[in-house]
Amino acid sequence: MPVDKIRVSGDPRIEYKTATLNGRNYSYILSQPKSGQYKTTVILIHGFPDLSMGWRYQIPMLVDMGLRVVAPDCLGYGRTDAPDDYTQYSHKSCAADIKALASHLGEKQIILGGHDWGAGLAYRVALWHPELVSHLFTVCVPYAAPTTKDVSLEDMVRTVTPHFAYQLQFKSGDLEKVIRSKEEISQFLLALYGGRTEQGKFGFDATKGVDVDKIGALKISRLLSEEELEFYSNEFARSGVHGPLNWYRTRKVNYKDELEILDRKIQVPTLFIQALRDQALPPHLGKSMAKQLPRLTLKQVDTSHWALWEKPDEVNAILATWLKDHVFADGRAGKL
Repeated sequence: MPVDKIRVSGDPRIEYKTATLNGRNYSYILSQPKSGQYKTTVILIHGFPDLSMGWRYQIPMLVDMGLRVVAPDCLGYGRTDAPDDYTQYSHKSCAADIKALASHLGEKQIILGGHDWGAGLAYRVALWHPELVSHLFTVCVPYAAPTTKDVSLEDMVRTVTPHFAYQLQFKSGDLEKVIRSKEEISQFLLALYGGRTEQGKFGFDATKGVDVDKIGALKISRLLSEEELEFYSNEFARSGVHGPLNWYRTRKVNYKDELEILDRKIQVPTLFIQALRDQALPPHLGKSMAKQLPRLTLKQVDTSHWALWEKPDEVNAILATWLKDHVFADGRAGKL
């Protein structure tokens, strides 16, 4: 039986709302039980290149569990502001926006979930604003603690993480020069969503980046429908790809900011769902998480980076079990 999911257009179970957070205009999806009563609020943070709709397979399940679900378009994406200044995309700055969103919603404490860059940001929200997050779950991106060492991306790629070489392309500014029209954006998205040419060649390699020579030749990916690709292309065409790519330009500013929080630890119950076939994030990257997060639950799924879409039934089952065991078991989480 197919997993229920939110339709990208005309689905009555969601509303698009807006909020001004620290001077920036954000758009977010709101979905909640029909009764209007909910146990608590979960905020879902998407990654790159994704949108709030990236959680379309998870939102119905979470609402069915009695949660109010809020999924923002992150800074630079979709219907949210996309400033040119990359420093506005720092983890500290965006974490403050998530706290402001919770306040806008009338919440002093939330469950927080993240995928890809959204996972990286979710960890930082829990560090910068520990009083805000009661429970944390992340998908694909493992936790990396703040560090005293200022290591450049170039040095990391050369010595430790060659599979991060794509990030050098992403931050360079070169892609913005060739990915401009809606059609080019659609092909760019397909490259990152596993699209292939007629000859079966992929449009993306983590050790190189997007193969711009294949832009125009990529076919639809099995991970999303034609309607979903059209929706994503339209949403990304609102502001282009510069804003989303700005997230890859914040390494230095994040490093400097986090010198303030070197001694902080994430103490809340945390679920990490690791994708075993993520080309950019091989499984060994998460091997030290248990030492850093004392209340960690680690689960694995046999998927690529797009675990939320590729095997939503497995991801949802893991998440639902964890929520039942760690959030609802003691009966304290709830407004009902």
